[in-house]
Amino acid sequence: MNRRHFLRAAGVTFGLPFFESLSKAASSAPQRFAFIYTPNGYNQVSFMPKTKGTHWELTPTLSPLSKVKEDITLVTGLDRQFVGGTGVHAQCGSCWLTSSAPQETLDGGFPTNTTLDQIIARQIGADSLLPSLELSTNDFTDNKETRYHECISWYAPGYAANVEKNPRTVFQRLFGKPDAAATRSVLDVVLADAKALNARLGRDDQEKLGEYLDSVRATEKRIEKAEKIAKQMRKPSLAEPAGIPESRGDYLRLQAELFVLAFQNDLTRVATLVIDPERWDSPRMFHGLFDKPQNHHVLTHTKGDEAKAAVAKIDRFHIEFYAHVVERLKATGLLDSTTLVMGSGISDGDQHNYADLQVLIAGGSMKRGHFHYEGKRPLANLWLTMAQSAGVKQERFADSTGTLSEIAM
Repeated sequence: MNRRHFLRAAGVTFGLPFFESLSKAASSAPQRFAFIYTPNGYNQVSFMPKTKGTHWELTPTLSPLSKVKEDITLVTGLDRQFVGGTGVHAQCGSCWLTSSAPQETLDGGFPTNTTLDQIIARQIGADSLLPSLELSTNDFTDNKETRYHECISWYAPGYAANVEKNPRTVFQRLFGKPDAAATRSVLDVVLADAKALNARLGRDDQEKLGEYLDSVRATEKRIEKAEKIAKQMRKPSLAEPAGIPESRGDYLRLQAELFVLAFQNDLTRVATLVIDPERWDSPRMFHGLFDKPQNHHVLTHTKGDEAKAAVAKIDRFHIEFYAHVVERLKATGLLDSTTLVMGSGISDGDQHNYADLQVLIAGGSMKRGHFHYEGKRPLANLWLTMAQSAGVKQERFADSTGTLSEIAM
């Protein structure tokens, strides 16, 4: 249930009084967060609304949101700082959610650090089987770019949470039944050997062994949790996928359906989905949009109305997908407890503009409407606002200067 409750009939909305029992039911639902990343920025002319506030108007690119507009928060005008010394596209996705300030280049020349999704997962994911789920719909077979172009989730500086691209593998990971007995027997042997080894080690090495055994015990707990969940889990409404669908739209929706199902079964509470990597420069077939494959990155740098129109088409295609995920979360009753985010690490792909970013947010505890910020306002302020809404106890995030109190409920 929402925090506020209403009766709607014949186009008229009647506010209801506060119901304590409904409030308790709402607060008992675990929080969930999903972050969807789109590469190469957006066509600013067709994307950016001219109106702000609660009565903002949808642009042609954002028009697919018409059915779910009252569930949407659009935040624009936020800024990140590009750090010289690495590729301009490599930082777009890899540092989109990072908790390092721009000057903290802890990973070579990159300011990567534990990302927002992982910080939130540590706060709210302890009771789920998987602390987080990292997905991608990059089915390119060539490896033209580094992990910095594709990974938006990082455990720590230099340690990427690698993405899973095959829906079948994701399904098996979520709903398969691993041989827990075999795994337990291996752990038993490890623990027995460790006890024998411990007596022969010095104090420092005993501490290292203790840390290792803690990880083994954590694995044991995960097995116990998996067995418990397997007994309670409902049969997934989705048959095991054969692999990667040929249609681009089907592929996107299938990966999203998998993290929605994972949320439904409380298998995870935090998910990321990379729609495509930055730059890459391999032509992509957008089924139903174009007659031949298109190079999204090259289109953003191509002058002329035809190329701009093509970028706008791709942007709208991604917004249609986002609206679909919002509708799926609503249909499953998960939207009120889920914060669904979509954005890109740059605003204008042609100019490689790290400022004036656009972020879409659905569900969660944000006020609705279009909130635009002028001047310098760090994107990290939004991430700090989200982290605190998840219960994370910290006052700074990367180069944040405070929270966005205007949008927080």
